[in-house]
Amino acid sequence: MQSFIENAQPRVVGMLLAAIVLLVTAVQLTYLLWPQIKAFSALRESQLVLVNAVSSSDGLDQQLARAKSQVESLAHQLHGDMAGLPAKQMESYIIGRLQKVSWETDVELISVKPGNGKKVQMFQESLFEVEIHAGYPEFFNWLQTIGSELGFIVVKRYEIHPQGRELAAPELKIALTMVSYRMEQG
Repeated sequence: MQSFIENAQPRVVGMLLAAIVLLVTAVQLTYLLWPQIKAFSALRESQLVLVNAVSSSDGLDQQLARAKSQVESLAHQLHGDMAGLPAKQMESYIIGRLQKVSWETDVELISVKPGNGKKVQMFQESLFEVEIHAGYPEFFNWLQTIGSELGFIVVKRYEIHPQGRELAAPELKIALTMVSYRMEQG
């Protein structure tokens, strides 16, 4: 190595020394400085997230209230006003609502017979055999109102028979089997 340095041109030796200095600097940057820069960057990012969380903590209460109202709205869409009722009170509630909606839509509610249905996956059916007399437009309004007032009610079976000989706007005798689904408490 000594002979190489003595015989080499000064320019080649200078380039060799510069290359060694650059190599040592690159190794130091790669293995010593770069991991520290990454760690500092991650800590800085965490600090910014925490500062934002602290500054928007007032908004968390509002976000929770908004989420709670959305959950309540979805529960109302699914179950209507029956969402919080115990199973024993649900029957009387539905019968009362059927009567109220019938009065509001000029439909004559003849009879309502509650019954139990079968279990469908995790839901228990509650059956209601309903008989009404109404014209077609009143019956349509009645069904629309029942759907919005009681939530997830399904008409499982229906029979419609005209009353009398009137062809233009006959009075209809309608027999329905309506089903309400309630999540079974296990």
